[in-house]
Amino acid sequence: MDIYLKKNEERRLRIGHQWIFSNEIERTEGDIINGGIANAISSRGDYLGKGFYNKHSLIAYRHLTSFDEEINKDFLLKRIKTAEQMRVKNHPERHYFRLVNSESDFLPGLIIDKFGDNYSIQVFSFGMNNLIQIICDILVNDFKAQLIVEKNDNDLRLLEGLDKKEGILYPVSASDTEFTADIDGIKYVLNLLKGQKTGFYLDQTLNRLKIREYVSENSSVLDLFCNDGGFSLNAAYAGCKKITGVDSSEYCVESAKKNAGLNGFSDINFLCDDVFSFFDKAFQTKEKYNLIVLDPPSFTKSKKSVNTALRGYTELNYKALKLLHKNSILFTYSCSHHITEYLFEDMLVKAAAEAGRKIQIIEHSNCSYDHPVLPQMSETKYLKEYILRVL
Repeated sequence: MDIYLKKNEERRLRIGHQWIFSNEIERTEGDIINGGIANAISSRGDYLGKGFYNKHSLIAYRHLTSFDEEINKDFLLKRIKTAEQMRVKNHPERHYFRLVNSESDFLPGLIIDKFGDNYSIQVFSFGMNNLIQIICDILVNDFKAQLIVEKNDNDLRLLEGLDKKEGILYPVSASDTEFTADIDGIKYVLNLLKGQKTGFYLDQTLNRLKIREYVSENSSVLDLFCNDGGFSLNAAYAGCKKITGVDSSEYCVESAKKNAGLNGFSDINFLCDDVFSFFDKAFQTKEKYNLIVLDPPSFTKSKKSVNTALRGYTELNYKALKLLHKNSILFTYSCSHHITEYLFEDMLVKAAAEAGRKIQIIEHSNCSYDHPVLPQMSETKYLKEYILRVL
């Protein structure tokens, strides 16, 4: 199967972007197999490589290789091994990390998170979904997987014409997906099927560690959208004695409490509450904090709702700034690639002005090392972290 691009539509692909959109294709030739492998050819007849083709998706072509090579088990194994080697070289001591980060690791639509011998898979492309059994075989035979789950309850699959589903892929007889993990000296009870996203937010692993540098025994910490309690637990690990964690998910709050108990941290108060509602109550008590963590879910899935999302971020950050003592710290995040660094920083300036506070950026980063970003592809750059000193 061949797809021929319109004039000049190969330029983005040539510099490293991984997608061709349906309106950039002039015509197709040969048997059209949805999710099958297609040759990409420029309007001038130049061979551009191979990738997955999906006639029902706006992202009609996802690039796999610029060479004329077979897409088979050996190809997938080599790509996964290459991704693993980069991560192990950077941090050989870590056994819990994102093994494959989709397009950023040149395996479009595939995410694999590694939790020791347990693996969680997400698939967002029709073509990769056709190869999921081969991927499982690789994880079992070459990576010694003891448990593999699929966490495919995501709306992005619907755009590809795929069903949403979750379950155990290996071993088929397994029924329990809960286990205890030790991450940076802190024990967590993880459940890969019940937990959010892939079961645990690995993209914040190194960012959570940073809180240890900013707290002391006398610090008062507020962890908003606390999820499983990662930031709170790391603050407690550093000796902080006054910590409040807030999340609207009852499951997350119960998990966070379980994790605190597992580590013997008795100084964390986890609350199940809407964060905006919690703010209203906090203003009435006039309590202030030395450090606040703001790690909300994505406020926008498309460009259309960016302005609405920015208003939400502004309100959150404004209220957090109002609750901080002078010379305190704010950890604030956005996890949407539609919210660029420029937009987020502009929002912070506005929020600080409304709150009557001055701010300094003292640290700024993106995802952890195991979530590489393609600079040619802005869609792969989603998480933004700003650590602010609030004056």
